[in-house]
Amino acid sequence: MKKVFLFNIIVLLLMHTFSACSNHHSNILNDDLNLITEKKFPISPGNDLRIKVSGGDVMITSWDRSEVYIKVLGNDNAKEKLDFIFDNSDSYVTFETESKGSVFNWFSGISLKIEVNVPESFNTGIHTSGGDIKLGGVSGTAKLHTSGGDVWAEKVEGNLDVSTSGGDISLICGGTEIVAQTSGGDIDLNYFGPNLGIDLSTSGGDILVELPADFDASMELSTSGGDVSCNLTLNNATKLSEHKIIADLNNGGMVFTAHTSGGDIDVMKK
Repeated sequence: MKKVFLFNIIVLLLMHTFSACSNHHSNILNDDLNLITEKKFPISPGNDLRIKVSGGDVMITSWDRSEVYIKVLGNDNAKEKLDFIFDNSDSYVTFETESKGSVFNWFSGISLKIEVNVPESFNTGIHTSGGDIKLGGVSGTAKLHTSGGDVWAEKVEGNLDVSTSGGDISLICGGTEIVAQTSGGDIDLNYFGPNLGIDLSTSGGDILVELPADFDASMELSTSGGDVSCNLTLNNATKLSEHKIIADLNNGGMVFTAHTSGGDIDVMKK
């Protein structure tokens, strides 16, 4: 009886500690963000944007101007403890953050958000250590990496390389070569247009793909810990099981692969 009582006390203490930490974390995330700095750079379409930040969310959308506009929002801690570095030339615009002092400054309640507008045709290379990335309506090569957040890309055309160590990936795109990888989340892909090559992988989540009925591909789906399913037309199948499908979709063609170590894979016709 004493052991049960002691166990209950420990559980209550842990719950209280977790609640206190959660409330502190929530307050950090919900701090009011104010404009810290903003800059505009005239530049022709088809050039490069490069962003590297120690943490924070990055949102990039297209517009019909031949310029890049970067707006940095943050709380007081971000303003006091980070330097904001811009650089540009005729072919690129860069933005990055650096700690003014110890690298441990990042753990001092910093909250940051970067909003960017680029020409519709533009290449993007984004790296954040602790936030989400959203890219919308941009054509070009896109490399999006976050160590601790989710990634969304919508109405993107070109070459798309996405990776996250701890989040979900959600993509709505067409006419795009895609490589998407997450170590700890789900992948959702809504694809339209011809297949230019698709490679999806997750170590700990599900994969859901929606494709046009006439989508052509040389397909391989595999899971180590779940089920696979596909309701498009399969031809020349060499492997059909609960855990693996190797077959042509319709007429075959470019590669389409999806692999998960711990979830289900569903490929569905729109």
